[in-house]
Amino acid sequence: MSNELRDKVLGAIKNGKVKMRPKWHYVLKTALAITGGVLLSLALLYLVSFIFFALRANGVWFMPAFGLSGMRTFVMSLPWLLIFTSLLFIIILEILVKRYAFAYRKPLLYSVLGILALAIIGGFALARAPFHRSLLRRAQEDRSPLTAPFYREFGMHRFHDIHPGSIASITEDGFILYTRQGETFTVRLVPETRLPFGFNFAEGDEVVVFGDRDDDTVEARGILEIDDEMMEPRPYRNIPPRMMRPPSPR
Repeated sequence: MSNELRDKVLGAIKNGKVKMRPKWHYVLKTALAITGGVLLSLALLYLVSFIFFALRANGVWFMPAFGLSGMRTFVMSLPWLLIFTSLLFIIILEILVKRYAFAYRKPLLYSVLGILALAIIGGFALARAPFHRSLLRRAQEDRSPLTAPFYREFGMHRFHDIHPGSIASITEDGFILYTRQGETFTVRLVPETRLPFGFNFAEGDEVVVFGDRDDDTVEARGILEIDDEMMEPRPYRNIPPRMMRPPSPR
């Protein structure tokens, strides 16, 4: 340090422009920042994982399988409030991360991509764990007053054209669907019904029906069989002769 710069620093201290702070002040400040970063990261992981889980639970996740109309429904049905909240958490977390030497010398893009990767990969993994399924069941049974409204609003949300549930019985031109909200209604198949994984349905199968509901009837624009436990599409498989038959083209 040059004599001139030293004199300026000492002069600023004497004039009260620079205040000396004890070491514990900086230690406490760092500890609080780290604690806040950890809590914010956990909140971000929870929120992103819940978004993935809710999209599967209410059937929105499977809509892109039904073509352009399904993709449009997918975009319009996304929980944008939760997505924007997650983005806000990412921005705040990025601000905290940039305060430390391991990150502030790196390009902004690197740290942002790192946080995004952590949120998406970690959130997807947590969404497949039993954690959210357990909380959703507790919400359905009114055993979780703190989280029940949150899970009912997003995880059990009803859409007019997305209907996840199980096949209660087979009818002549479709089936009776028992929804996850405890309702039953008739699903009619038509030649235009999209069946991405083939026509292979039987009583008890878990499905997502895509189509507008008219009173107690849905004319299906698409039907996809899913595995309820993992909430993933099932590939085509052979089942006994009691399976349904697709309608003949007009």
